[in-house]
Amino acid sequence: MSTLATELGVSRQALHTWRRTHDDFPQPQRQPGSTRDQWDVEEVRRYWQNRDLRPGARTDLTTEE
Repeated sequence: MSTLATELGVSRQALHTWRRTHDDFPQPQRQPGSTRDQWDVEEVRRYWQNRDLRPGARTDLTTEE
């Protein structure tokens, strides 16, 4: 996950959030005998570049009356 975050220029937390909340995030692979998840960097890079961003509403532009 750290390597992916570095490659994509985002935090590990951002990747963990996307992994938990987006069903279409690429699935990890495990090498036989390993307990660590590993992702195909190219597959995740393609996914990350093509993701559908839906920014939230800005709250700093509203005025309270």
